[in-house]
Order: sequence, then C-alpha cells, then structure tokens
Amino acid sequence: MKRIIKKSLVLMICLLFLSGCWDQKNIQDIHYVTTFAVDYKDGEYIVYVQLIDFAGVAKQEVKPTTPSISYIGHNSGKTITEAINNLYKTAQQRLFLGHVHTFILTENALKQDINDIIDAAFRNNFIRYSSNFFVTKKPLDELLKITGFFNLSPMYSELHFPNEVYRNRSFIRPITIQEFIAEYREAAVTAIVPSIAWNAKDWKDNKKKLKTFTIDGAYTLFYNKSKPWYSEEELAGVRWMTKDTTRTPVDIQTRDGFAYFSMAHPKTKIKPIIEGNQARFIIDCSVSGRILGLTSHKSIKVLEQSLKASIAQDIQKTFEAGLRNNADPLNLGGTLYRKELRFWQAHHFNEPNDYLHRDALQAIHIDVKLANTGILKAKPFKDKEILGK
Repeated sequence: MKRIIKKSLVLMICLLFLSGCWDQKNIQDIHYVTTFAVDYKDGEYIVYVQLIDFAGVAKQEVKPTTPSISYIGHNSGKTITEAINNLYKTAQQRLFLGHVHTFILTENALKQDINDIIDAAFRNNFIRYSSNFFVTKKPLDELLKITGFFNLSPMYSELHFPNEVYRNRSFIRPITIQEFIAEYREAAVTAIVPSIAWNAKDWKDNKKKLKTFTIDGAYTLFYNKSKPWYSEEELAGVRWMTKDTTRTPVDIQTRDGFAYFSMAHPKTKIKPIIEGNQARFIIDCSVSGRILGLTSHKSIKVLEQSLKASIAQDIQKTFEAGLRNNADPLNLGGTLYRKELRFWQAHHFNEPNDYLHRDALQAIHIDVKLANTGILKAKPFKDKEILGK
C-alpha cells in the first residue's frame, strides 16, 4: 500500500512539470495584421495597419452574400516604433504582426532613409522577409478599403497575391522584402519596386463601379542616390530583361492591319565593353512567343522583323528614360560591376550617371521565335512574299 502511495505521489509531482494549455489563445482572441503601411508627414511617421476577418478567408462552400469587413487603424509618432505603440492604445484586443503579408510605403516615406524604415520594421517584428513590397502615391486610408471580387476578403486581390496577376500579364515583376533588401544593398544594382494604385473604370458590379488594384509603374532605387518613379510604358523594356516574364503582350501596327503577340521567357545577356574611360553595353535578347491576333497580310518574316524592332525600341526607350533621371532601370551597372570590377573601382562610381551616357548602348540584338503562328501560312493572302513569287 505504501508503495502505491509513493508511486502516486511521484506521478503527481511529474505531472506538475508537464506543459499544459492554460495559456492558449483562440484565433478570435487576436487581431491579425495583414497589411502594414508607412506614410511620412510634418516630421512624423504615420503607421497604417489593416485587419481582416479570417472568416472571409477560410474556404467556404458558398460565396459570401455580404461584403467582407476589414478594419484600418492608423497613428503617428516621431519614429515608427512610437507610432505603432500609440496605435496599441486603442486596439480592442492584442495586435499580432507576425502574419503581415504586404508592406507599403508612400512616396513621402520613400523619400526618407529607407534603411531606417526597414530596420525599425524588422527590429519590432512588424514585417516578414516574404512580405510583398509596394510603394504608392495614393492615400493609404482609401487604398486599404478596396476589397476583392464576390464580397471576398482583400486577401484575394493583387495587393496580397500579385504574382497571380503577373503570370497573366508580365510587365513589372512583384518583389518581396527579401528580394528588395538583397538588391538594394548590393553594390551597383538597381531595385525596382512596383507602385500600386487603383482603377475605378474597368470593373463594376450590378450597382456601381468598383475600385480594383493595379500596378501603374515602379520606383527604381539605386541605394539612396536616386528614387525616380516611372510609368509602365516607360519601363516596357524591363520585361525583356526579366527571366520571370511568362506572358507579355506586344501590339504591332502595320500599314494594312495589326498583329498581336504574346511573348514569354526572354533570355538576355549584357556584355560590357570598356573604351577608355567609358563603358558601353551590348544587349542580346532571345524570346519566344505566339500570334494571338492578326489582320495584317504581311509574311511571317516581315512580322518577326517588326517584332524585333518593337522590342529593341522598348529597351532603348527605357534606357533613355533612366538616363534623364539618373537611374538605371535596365540594371546595366550590376553587370558592369560583376564583370569589370577593376574598372568600376578605379573610377569610383557612386550613381548611374557616373557610368551611363547617351551612347552607352552600343547595340541591341533581338532574336524572336514564333512557336505558334496559327493558320497564317494557310491564309490565301495576296502578298507576293507569302506566295513565293
């Protein structure tokens, strides 16, 4: 009997050291921040956070009939840490910042020292390395009100899943915080950060027009030396320098009609050539695609030549746009630094205008392969070149 009592006491003492569930938190007891944004005005940082209802995110058999609810909070302070601590005062439950999916800076915040902003965010665990990164010119309180289609949560939108839209139409590649830091802190490399805005013209429901997210351009950041904004049209050449381009449209107008192409997977090489104290570059780009629309009676060879000229023109225009604003959106400096390090160090280049000049692009060579031409060869065109006459 004593042995049984002793064993029972030992067992009870052991149970005291086992972990329990007395400190567990239910998901509804915590407010999860999904979007973290920073503005700067009148010498203070303004922090915005977006909370969403996870009931609208969970998989459901039936689409919700009422709009998904999201809450937007904001407060200000001399530092980002002070601003978020001020926001804690009015939060009705614990704010959890470990699931921030998207990080946004306004144009005013971008003009400040971005190293300080990123450092403050990571020191306080505000964002994750895998978070999407955007800059915007729009008011944050209006931007964060936009929801997804079919009354779904804002999580189902380009703000949180930009890669899904990029796969449909590849122009400006989305970037994560991890990718941005790797590029921004790399010598001679230009980081391209998409700018997010909204469009209120293209979509509407049965009652009114809807605001939808759109990437309207990008900021090119060469450390703290230059941070200009460019429209999507000005950055059209960047898509041919990006291997992640999966589907990008090209529209070519001819005298007798038009041709519409879908191009993908460009393979681009940049070759720097040193001539005295200047560097020049040769760009070789090989890209494949297919014809999606055609009213022109031109032959395949003629269309390919027109397509090559259009791609080369995109690259040239993007280079010239960067040159006007002390920027290097084609990232020619990164290649020059890696392949001609001694030349770079000997001239102490600090910004794009130090190594770029009007004649820096020596040549642009484009190779196009149309894998699918539809029924072009079978059309009874009168073009002599097609008929072989």
